[in-house]
Amino acid sequence: MKYYRGHHNITAGTDFRRQEFNYLSQQNPRGTYTFNGTATGISDFNDFLSGIPDISQIAYGNADKYFRQSVYDLYATDDWRIRPELTINAGIRWEYGAPMTELFGRLVNLDVASGFSNVAAVLGSSPTGSLTGQHYPTSLIRPDKLGIEPRIGISWRPIPGSSIVVRAGYGVYDDTSVYQSTALQMAQQSPLSTSLNVKYNSTSCPLTLANGFLPCPGTTPQGFAVDPNFRVGYAQTWQLSVQRDLPAALQMTATYLGIKGTRGVQQFLPNSYPIGAADPCPSCQSGFVYRTSNGDSTRQSASLQLRRRLRSGFTASAQYTYSKSIDDDSVLGGQGPVAVGAAAQNLATPGIAQDWLNLRAERGLSTFDQRHLLNATMQYTTGMGIGGGTLLTGWRGRVIKEWTVLGQIVAGTGLPETPTYLDAVNGTGITGPLRPDRTTASIYAAAPGHFLNPAAYAAPQLGQWGNSGRDSITGPSQFTFNASLSRTFRLTKRYNLDVRVDSTNILNHVVFTSWNTTLNPILNTNPNPVFTPALNPLFGLPSSTNAMRSLQTTARLRF
Repeated sequence: MKYYRGHHNITAGTDFRRQEFNYLSQQNPRGTYTFNGTATGISDFNDFLSGIPDISQIAYGNADKYFRQSVYDLYATDDWRIRPELTINAGIRWEYGAPMTELFGRLVNLDVASGFSNVAAVLGSSPTGSLTGQHYPTSLIRPDKLGIEPRIGISWRPIPGSSIVVRAGYGVYDDTSVYQSTALQMAQQSPLSTSLNVKYNSTSCPLTLANGFLPCPGTTPQGFAVDPNFRVGYAQTWQLSVQRDLPAALQMTATYLGIKGTRGVQQFLPNSYPIGAADPCPSCQSGFVYRTSNGDSTRQSASLQLRRRLRSGFTASAQYTYSKSIDDDSVLGGQGPVAVGAAAQNLATPGIAQDWLNLRAERGLSTFDQRHLLNATMQYTTGMGIGGGTLLTGWRGRVIKEWTVLGQIVAGTGLPETPTYLDAVNGTGITGPLRPDRTTASIYAAAPGHFLNPAAYAAPQLGQWGNSGRDSITGPSQFTFNASLSRTFRLTKRYNLDVRVDSTNILNHVVFTSWNTTLNPILNTNPNPVFTPALNPLFGLPSSTNAMRSLQTTARLRF
């Protein structure tokens, strides 16, 4: 509905969506092995050659899933044009996305006793906890209907007749997309499917490639649980920008942007304990990931953009951004929501907290944090004469006209990376997210050919968690240069031929995108064996590069 009165342009409305997500997939049906050098005491590769993994995971069953979700919202906005030089746009929105259900009730959560002393499966088809006696909804997550999102924006020209424009705004935005990844994990666990973590235990029950998924004394069920009172996260954003026109068709814009995230996703391993420590609760259930909504984040950024308007066929823009982002959110600080399965329980899974009793220790730089970033775009289109003719006569003019060349350059400082101590978390059979101890040596005083110093880290002390910070290593600087060339050929009045050539990494310049930050634990063969960090020969070397140059040509006939 729209209503116009005086200086007010009011818009109000409502939406309803019924969403269906149908899957035919399994998280880890073929299984995964993890080698870390523990078996041979030399290296992870030696363990691989010997056919003795340290850990295996497998998850299969309940392949077909039929998720359902209803989404509602109400909104109202007033575009209030107070004066020719001042406009205020204010509104409010209520949004509610119901937790997902499964068509046949095939979801599993864990009914958790006080202090995680015991857990028991609870199904969507029978949502009553056997331990606590609580009755859950069929989604096994209680709804969060408090999604109120106010927002306001202001545009002001402080000096009449001047090109200076000041813009400011504030808004709240909910993240209702968290339920889908949660539902996928709730559908892939016992008793609906088989999911196991198998830990190498002793010579009486060795773990080999031949029997890597058979139950052993070190086997734990691979589980996932979510807080039934899980709340939907939201972000508050505020922004201030000043824009002004400059001579030579230039325009400059300075912007400040702040974002505060609340109720972010956090994940941890209940009843886990450090290497060398005694199990504080042998009778307690462990080996499962628990998801809550207690994380938070903050990001501050300032940017300066210089843009040249299209003139004589040429336009360009350059923007420099200085920013910093900090969080203890497993999605922002990790690699996204961690799936319980082979794709997640590996060495590079910072999405799970190291110490489940000290989640604040996970506070650090966000994985996407990039202190300095420069984006530059340039575009030039060759000219055309009056009436569609060419600027040059003859065939040269017909060949050169109407080509558009576009170049894009992105350069920035490195992204954060986490030092990893590759071993299973006690009481879980899950690899990672262990971190080593930090020494007094410089991280970047590396040997020739390396970029990180392994002497900057040591094995965590027995019975304690490593004190290295999450995302405490700065990765390699980034650079990309892509370009494209395009033109439309007008064959007849009805037929047009579009030709385009796209190039990525046009200079074919090698850029390292990440370092190897893994230290391997090696078991010493002495009467009282302890774990010490191996000087991983790959530590501090590049672990990945950008893609090589590629060209793609596209021709499209339009009629």
